[in-house]
Amino acid sequence: MKLGVSGHRWRDGADWIWVRERLTDHIRSAGEIEGYTSLAPGADRIFAEIILANKRELVAVIPVFGGHAELEIGAKPEFDRFCRQAGRTIRISGDTPDAAFMAAGMFVVDECDQMIFVWDGKPSRGLGGTADVVAYARKQSKTGIILDPIGRATTEL
Repeated sequence: MKLGVSGHRWRDGADWIWVRERLTDHIRSAGEIEGYTSLAPGADRIFAEIILANKRELVAVIPVFGGHAELEIGAKPEFDRFCRQAGRTIRISGDTPDAAFMAAGMFVVDECDQMIFVWDGKPSRGLGGTADVVAYARKQSKTGIILDPIGRATTEL
């Protein structure tokens, strides 16, 4: 089974320990899976760590703009480590950095059997944010769960 993730980067008020526990439980109970993620700091990288720690295959879906991976300042060493450990790396281009993130998010939704979103239910701050990817997944009738890191609640997609 292909399991994808999309979620918040580091966010004030988020219970990242709770998120890690929920992701770990879900991944361990899912059986044989490939984990798809864009490797953004926050939820995506926590997911990647858990996928690798549980000996599942990691698929890195990298948003690319202008021929370069879209990274936050200071994120490169950890990003490079995950890319080296990934079973596959897929580069998804966009006309702008935000468009690259949206295209990567849509690719993950389209490729995966189920999705996990780490999302507080609020609108995105720019194109390609978690709310946009959730809306796309719903439009595609994708199954999965939403983990609210602020309210510590799990709901069906």
